[in-house]
Amino acid sequence: MSKKKIIVGMCTLSEIRESNCIFIDKTRFIEYLENSAGTKVPVFLRPRRFGKSLTASMLHSYYDISEKDQFEKNFKGTWIYDHRTPLASSYYVIHFDFSNVASDPAQMNRSFIISVAASISNFSDKYPEQGLSKEELEPSLYKNASELLTRFLTNFSRNVEDGRYLYVIIDEYDHFANEILTRDKEAFKDLTSTAEGHEGLIKQFYAQLKAYYRGNRPGGIDRFFITGVSSVSLDSVTSGFNIAINISSKPVFHEMIGFTHNELSELIDETVDFSQFSDINKEQIMQIMDENFDGFAFSEDANESMFNSNLCLAYLDDLISRKKLRDPNQISLNDDVGKLRGMLNLCEDNVREEIVQAMFNKEPIDLKLPDKMNLNSTSYFDKAQMVSLLYHLGYLTIDTESSQKKGITSFVIPNRVYEKLFLDYCRMSMGYSADAYKDLSPMFEESADITPLIEIITEQIETKLNPQSLGKFTEMALQLICDSIINNSIYRKLSSYTEFNTGKGFTDIFVKNTYPNGHYFLLELKYLHKKDDSKSSIDAKLAEAKEEIERYRQGTILQEKVGNHPLDCYAIIFVGSECRLCQKI
Repeated sequence: MSKKKIIVGMCTLSEIRESNCIFIDKTRFIEYLENSAGTKVPVFLRPRRFGKSLTASMLHSYYDISEKDQFEKNFKGTWIYDHRTPLASSYYVIHFDFSNVASDPAQMNRSFIISVAASISNFSDKYPEQGLSKEELEPSLYKNASELLTRFLTNFSRNVEDGRYLYVIIDEYDHFANEILTRDKEAFKDLTSTAEGHEGLIKQFYAQLKAYYRGNRPGGIDRFFITGVSSVSLDSVTSGFNIAINISSKPVFHEMIGFTHNELSELIDETVDFSQFSDINKEQIMQIMDENFDGFAFSEDANESMFNSNLCLAYLDDLISRKKLRDPNQISLNDDVGKLRGMLNLCEDNVREEIVQAMFNKEPIDLKLPDKMNLNSTSYFDKAQMVSLLYHLGYLTIDTESSQKKGITSFVIPNRVYEKLFLDYCRMSMGYSADAYKDLSPMFEESADITPLIEIITEQIETKLNPQSLGKFTEMALQLICDSIINNSIYRKLSSYTEFNTGKGFTDIFVKNTYPNGHYFLLELKYLHKKDDSKSSIDAKLAEAKEEIERYRQGTILQEKVGNHPLDCYAIIFVGSECRLCQKI
């Protein structure tokens, strides 16, 4: 039986169905949106690369009058095909996609107008009487996007047939605003300003949509579906669009975007031909996916965590084309350390340090998310607002088990991909940039000699950190350097994990080894500044490390991870840049 194709980046339902590409059936959520959302103006938020655009396309194809003749082709074999709702193929659908709007403030206004014009043009090609002419769509005629939108909505409302209304889909509503937010807070405030006479471009645009919504006045718009990443843009325009309801945390919609474990398993079966591989099996792939792309929960009552669907598809596509397993960190997040740094700069230093320390130590951050995220009413985000932003952008997620036990929402890093991004941020903050491809082969071969690691750590502290950084050096910094050296070493046989949960506490560094008969390692790192250098201090640190190692060894999670591999445990104590003790325990 032939396998289905994966085409990464294809986000329209019709293309996927025509091309026999893999399609995980999420059409049951169409009925849920009609009957369980509690609103006709739902906002659905998820981190980047989760498949929001495909959901928007699915709704477009389902509701658009012009695609009624394509219903069989688009939906045959899906859940909704056998459970069609009365609203199917009954709307004029206009579909805005703001992922292509420029985030440069100097170009944004014109880019926004052009994007809106393109969407109205596509609509007008299908519905000439309800749309605008080519002459009316000339971007230079309008000062801003809201003027063009007003002209379109006025014309539509004048020519709309009785009983047939507009369904407005807005995909990636906040994409360009979030890009601006991480670089220029004042420009973002200007964009979302609600000050009378100085309304921002976003406020003006959504105010016009609200004015033509028929939910509370005569108007041509009957329904919306809005996707994005964070609520901060809509919250910041306050009454400009207060008709919208955020449904993102409702348990019934938890699985609408992303993959469940069973869906991913089914996807692998339908796309991967294991006869092409001699040394790769489904269990290996699922383990990699679990560790790197799973872990997202968007409701305290979620039954299971979700996989980032686009990252999973990209990884499988890479596997099929290359016929080998690749480092998951080489699959692009379309994100970088600079963006994370820009976000964390939106809060004051003490708040940022508290959040960063908790994330590094893998300590859950317990708090109630704020109802609103209005940046126009504050100079800096407080802790709850900052955690909310990190959560919406995917850097943190809900720990459902902990949240249910404590009765308050607990936030943790979702998976290894985001953990690495965060650790890179910590390294950047302390001014450390690692040299890649150091040779640790004596460590991963059967000799299990960690001497090269200790020598490289010493060399990196001495050459990569300036005296000012060394004066603020901590055990966390030592862990970051050790982790970076191991994960970037030549041959890539070793994988390092900081603050690894053993089941009996969190060890500083846990190292897995893919070399046959290779040793695993548990490293407890201790650090003393030169001013604290004394035999008694070193002895105290050694005793502390021994006690921790003995406890960690009893952890069932550690034992399961190690399996039949030998486990070597070391207490390592640095004083300044010098390794004063490296003792196998």
